[in-house]
Amino acid sequence: MPSSPDVTNHLALQRCSMQWRGFFQALAAEFAAALPPEDLRALMFRVGVRFAADHPLPVCATVEDLQRGMTAVWERIDWGWVDLTQEVGQLNIHHSLSPVSAALGPDHVQWSGGFLEGVYQSWFEQAGAGPLKVAQCAPADAWGCVHLQLAR
Repeated sequence: MPSSPDVTNHLALQRCSMQWRGFFQALAAEFAAALPPEDLRALMFRVGVRFAADHPLPVCATVEDLQRGMTAVWERIDWGWVDLTQEVGQLNIHHSLSPVSAALGPDHVQWSGGFLEGVYQSWFEQAGAGPLKVAQCAPADAWGCVHLQLAR
């Protein structure tokens, strides 16, 4: 990691193209002015479900297959990658380098993570996860790294 906060901030902002950043930040500000955070999170979840439907995974037999399939989607669109790790009673989902934070801005991390929740929820349902639910564990960091969990 760069030692200078200025370098870190600059590189983190590069996760979203300059041509789109102003548009997405204005859109996020309008959304935030019109809807409470819980409604925005639900909206972003639905957008994530729609994204997953448009980017279905191949049939996956193992967690490793799921991770490869998910990462293949993210890498095709330059949205980072995912690491899946199993623990007792849960599956940890660590998404690295999502551009959502850079695109929408740091003021909207309370609800913007709903997008990844929706994507991963839909993909796990497609894979047969049944009643398990995806939930974000903490806001995205400056680099767009997000920790989520799949559990009961």
